[in-house]
Amino acid sequence: NPETEVVVQPEEIIPEPVEPIPEPVSKEDQEYSRSVTDLGIEVSKETFNEDTSEILETIEKLSGIMKHKDYAAWLNYLTPESKTFWSNQQNLAIVSQRLPIKNYRLKNLQDYFEKVFIPSRIGRVVDEIRYVSTTKVKAVQYTEEQDIIYYYFEKIDGRWYLHLDTTT
Repeated sequence: NPETEVVVQPEEIIPEPVEPIPEPVSKEDQEYSRSVTDLGIEVSKETFNEDTSEILETIEKLSGIMKHKDYAAWLNYLTPESKTFWSNQQNLAIVSQRLPIKNYRLKNLQDYFEKVFIPSRIGRVVDEIRYVSTTKVKAVQYTEEQDIIYYYFEKIDGRWYLHLDTTT
């Protein structure tokens, strides 16, 4: 009988949520993330790319300077603070005690360049940077286990300078 016909409504079908397939993360994005993650400030990808390029170019120049033991050229890359610290006889005496060369005393900044700086860096591979702040960067060799830090740079008046360790 058409008057008593019951119309059954279909059950409402709720689709199950579909997890989006994550986009593959490029090597460049991974490096950018490693470089700025712990910073707590914003560094744009554009700035990151510019800084990385400038710093790696500077390291390339430093490699040539080390190869030729060109102390005068090396001085042009140092922060003023680094020059002052490493020209102080008291600081050189303290650091000399920690050298692997027994009974050797650093006499001046050139001595540090030749006996400490060059041997610990020549032939090393630096492939990434890590921001410490927007004006301070560590240049590292990236490994899965731990970054190996070879250089510290500080940006002064728009240029990246080599910042030597100034702790005794």
